Amino acid sequence: MQIGKLDIIDAPRQAVVQTLVQAAQSRDGETRSACFCEAHLFVRAHREATVLSALHSADFVFPDGASLILGARIMRHKLQQRHPGPAVMLELCEHGQTAGLKHYFYGGCEGVGERLSEKLQALYPEIQIVGHESPPFRELTEAEDLAVKQRIKASGADILWVGLGAPKQELWMQQHREQIDVPLMMAVGAAFEYFSGDQKWAPAWMRKYGLEWLYRMTTGGPRLFKRYLKCIPLFGYVMLTESLRLRFQR
Repeated sequence: MQIGKLDIIDAPRQAVVQTLVQAAQSRDGETRSACFCEAHLFVRAHREATVLSALHSADFVFPDGASLILGARIMRHKLQQRHPGPAVMLELCEHGQTAGLKHYFYGGCEGVGERLSEKLQALYPEIQIVGHESPPFRELTEAEDLAVKQRIKASGADILWVGLGAPKQELWMQQHREQIDVPLMMAVGAAFEYFSGDQKWAPAWMRKYGLEWLYRMTTGGPRLFKRYLKCIPLFGYVMLTESLRLRFQR
């Protein structure tokens, strides 16, 4: 489904999980990538060509936030369901136990990968975690980047989970998808911090009604507060201009 400049996948959760499991099990030599789009990433994509290119290069772009559901309605479409990255991550970890999927986690602050692996292992005893690492908060040298790619390849991972924050993680996947031999890459943002215990995930009732953004805005400190305060009117402006553009085209 076309929403603004992006092709957003419209499907129920069961179909999404099944599609991603199949992609992770694929052995055709291709690397596929998945992104989860919410208001902030949507706005960045409409204002920055590099971010838009990264999302266009992804095989799957799922509607993450309630904002995308609202945006679709403004454009006279109806998305069946939103798919938050953290929720999909948990479902794939669960389904991956019987499917025999191997997981590798790339991102987060120092120690996050280890804590994340321990928490997920406790939740899903049969999960296969073959590696994790937290890159430094700087550009890697060529030698360091090569070593990362070699470690991931040697691990035999089926899913590479990337948690570098949006849009850095989407740009990283676009740059590396042809260089890393892994069936599926998935950018899941703050999921690493949620499931490692470093940050609190929004309460279940807020997640149910698509209010994660409000929880993060009010509990994530000045940086996130300012980001959402700026993003909300920008998202409205982008949706308005895209809606008017479509009407004129008709």
